[in-house]
Amino acid sequence: MNQCEQALQWAVEHLVFCGKSSIVNHQKVVQTSYSVVYKIETTKGIVYLKQTPKELLPEPEMLSFLNKHGCKNIPKLLAENKDLHCFIMHSCGDDSLRHLFKGQIDFNKLTLGILNYTKIQRLLESKVSQLLALGIPDWRLDKFVSLYYQLIQQNKLLMDDGLTEKEIDRLHQLYPTCSNLCEALLECKLPETINHCDFHENNMLLDRKAGVINIIDWGETVIAHPFFSLNGCLWNITHFYGLKQTDLMYSKLQAQCITAWLDLYDEAKLLKVLNIANQLNSVYAALAYERMYIATRDQPRTVQQEHPGSIAGCLRSFLNINSTP
Repeated sequence: MNQCEQALQWAVEHLVFCGKSSIVNHQKVVQTSYSVVYKIETTKGIVYLKQTPKELLPEPEMLSFLNKHGCKNIPKLLAENKDLHCFIMHSCGDDSLRHLFKGQIDFNKLTLGILNYTKIQRLLESKVSQLLALGIPDWRLDKFVSLYYQLIQQNKLLMDDGLTEKEIDRLHQLYPTCSNLCEALLECKLPETINHCDFHENNMLLDRKAGVINIIDWGETVIAHPFFSLNGCLWNITHFYGLKQTDLMYSKLQAQCITAWLDLYDEAKLLKVLNIANQLNSVYAALAYERMYIATRDQPRTVQQEHPGSIAGCLRSFLNINSTP
């Protein structure tokens, strides 16, 4: 019996003997190098079993922390098995927004998801030390430049991923640019907080019964500038729906992203900061992929094999943004 089968057996036994419910049906709905997810229908409702590599930050601890500190619109943890690196959570939605959109953005639903997420970011500003104690990576601006430097020093990793020596040399030349952009963000003094590295519309679920948008997949979190993950969400929208940064809807989405901080600065200032952070977003994304490459390197199939060239593609975007005309 492999680990996935062991996890499913544990989940079924827990639900039957501890949850006192009968299993109606179960099916595997996700299988990647970084997670396996089963949907389990019981007589008491739907739950999900999720298993991840042990190298990833334990998502159940993250969910427990979020729930403990009053965060809304997230999954509720039901049970955890540390030995099998898996956990059971209650269902918190029926469909992802990406599935519901079917290629056409629903502005109201998307902005509701964004606003729910930014509430969590603001709520946890004062909990950074506790989050770091959980083992969440520290990508704050005073460390971000060093993280960039450490990444571009890894010639073999970068060349195996698709970068040329010339591109790597150019990335070294852009070290002062990365540093200057971080300094510009530091000047604004927005509180750094939790960032969901995979925050986008496919990790936002509509709960039809409650009429709310919930956010899932909290294992990939870091402490960083709050606008990094928001820019990541905006990038996904441009990538999957053909939205351009010059489009009116993009501007409206940007305005929604920064509303949670309007008590600190006016909209014009916050939009300026959002755009500065966007110039570093490809570096942030590259660091996120590096983390996933490392976490899955001992798996039969890795993130690097499933999404080849991801780090290279992100860093190449940073090169393109900062290329001289």
